[in-house]
Amino acid sequence: MSEKVLNKMKIGITALSFEGVMENLKLGIDDTMFFDHIRLVKKLVENGFKHVELTADLYHVLPESFSKSNIEELDSMRYDGVSFSVHLPLLSVELDSPVEDVRRASVSAVVKPVEILEELKPLVYVLHAAGPISAELSRMNISQSYKDMFFEILARNASKSVEQIVSHLSDMGVASRRIALESIEFPLHKTIEIAEEHDTSICVDTGHILAGYCGEISVEEAIVRSSGRLGEIHLHDAYRKVVKDTVVARDHLPLGAGNLNIESFLKTLEKTGSQSTLIVFELGLSDVKTSLEKLASFDIFSL
Repeated sequence: MSEKVLNKMKIGITALSFEGVMENLKLGIDDTMFFDHIRLVKKLVENGFKHVELTADLYHVLPESFSKSNIEELDSMRYDGVSFSVHLPLLSVELDSPVEDVRRASVSAVVKPVEILEELKPLVYVLHAAGPISAELSRMNISQSYKDMFFEILARNASKSVEQIVSHLSDMGVASRRIALESIEFPLHKTIEIAEEHDTSICVDTGHILAGYCGEISVEEAIVRSSGRLGEIHLHDAYRKVVKDTVVARDHLPLGAGNLNIESFLKTLEKTGSQSTLIVFELGLSDVKTSLEKLASFDIFSL
């Protein structure tokens, strides 16, 4: 791993890549699953990372991951200079749902893990303001004017949910700017509008943008438009191309395997004064090492 890159940029890694889960998922003698979450986090720290993004879906799926003893062990890492961020739940969560019972239940599912995880004083809580309904709408082969109309309705529901989440987390001592709305399969301008309305931050996900999930916008434009409230960057490569009249999109690729212009990306961070923004690789450890070597080939912030 390149210490040069880690020293010049605030870089972290997700603790829930597919690679990491498969290495640490065990089957007990009673056929119950056990996920050795602490072992995974320790491995990332041993590999030089001083920031780890935890996935709050584990609170619902494998709750022992955030047992009292595990939280205490994670908290002890903070005294060694390790910091955390948290990706709030997204599995089965529909914050933009037109079904009010579903929307309210989704708010509750998002808020609940914070009651435990706030003990770790995460730097950022990353939130998907919209869910599968919006993702499915974005893929529909219908007129853009109809899409815009439906997205407007979904955005109102999402905004109501974000308002309630901000309120609940405020009661727990979490300032609204510690919540970062991620660029997802939902129009980025709507995400920014919701962030501005409730004074949250933005998490620019480079792969989602390169794959075309957020509309016709470049990574550089997204950073510029979010620069006043950029709380985190999810870094991974991606591409979107047409193959035999079919649109093919892939994300969560190591840097160099997609269409990310690394030099332009770094220059934009420097131009917008975002050099110190937290960057979290949403990749497995082996792909992150490959990506760090790509970053290390640039004279960062002196391009």
